[in-house]
Amino acid sequence: MNANELADKLEQGHWEGGTREQAATMLRQQQAEIEALKAKTLTDEEIWQITEDFWKRDWTTLDVGFARAILRKAQEK
Repeated sequence: MNANELADKLEQGHWEGGTREQAATMLRQQQAEIEALKAKTLTDEEIWQITEDFWKRDWTTLDVGFARAILRKAQEK
């Protein structure tokens, strides 16, 4: 169940999925997941470093590999 579905059920007064404390816990867990998924930013220097590192390894697949390297770095933050 997502947060909107939970909110609808709570508003309608017939959520049978558990206690208010369980609902609050579920919403907090979903908020934590949302925070983890928010876009991360990289500095220009970090992007240039990734570019240099990747270029040295494999210049033939720069387009896809570079994009993956950027995403991996952003996920580390």
